[in-house]
Amino acid sequence: MEDLAKNVLTITLAFDNPQIKPLVCRDIVERFISSHSVVYFDFDLQFSSLLQNLDQVSYERIAHTGKLLVLQPTNSVPDLLEILATFKPPSGGVIVLDSLNTLQDLLTEGSSEKGSKVANQKTALIITLLQNYAQFLSKSLIIVNITKSRPKERIEKNSSDWEKKLVGGRMIKFKSDLIIFTRRSEQNPREIEIIVQESNKDILKDSARLENYLIWL
Repeated sequence: MEDLAKNVLTITLAFDNPQIKPLVCRDIVERFISSHSVVYFDFDLQFSSLLQNLDQVSYERIAHTGKLLVLQPTNSVPDLLEILATFKPPSGGVIVLDSLNTLQDLLTEGSSEKGSKVANQKTALIITLLQNYAQFLSKSLIIVNITKSRPKERIEKNSSDWEKKLVGGRMIKFKSDLIIFTRRSEQNPREIEIIVQESNKDILKDSARLENYLIWL
């Protein structure tokens, strides 16, 4: 995972199982703060809650390194712009947006299709702002995405088949250089596989191409 971030990319990290998200995000942060800085936009507050519930030793190892900045922005674009203008962390490392689902929920007004489209447009604007901010700081942007079950697009009527799809649809695919899916290993439930599924850049051309990145819990 660290090798991917060196390329200054936008990476969508997708979860079919939301229960493993906090553990994977914690592992990613711990890996990066050993040698880089991390800016964490915690929209759904799960990561902040996780930090507060750590034992003292683990908390100090993560939070007191001086390399982790956890922010809890609102759904306001001006508020986000103020944050980006105020904080200038060291170059290199990653920015984490956690999660796209919560951000879109905050931006959605009502339950109409029009409200969802407007939220998607606002989300695209915020991601563009974060991409520009990340590139200015030579950081990669990791966008956490919890997939949602949707009916398969089939010609046959009355089909009850469902499939997991990314929140943000075509927009997030267009914005991402890499889309990575996570899953529990079938051989060892304590092992999580992080698998590169799609790439818009030829950055995994050599030995790392479609290689599994494993996180041990």
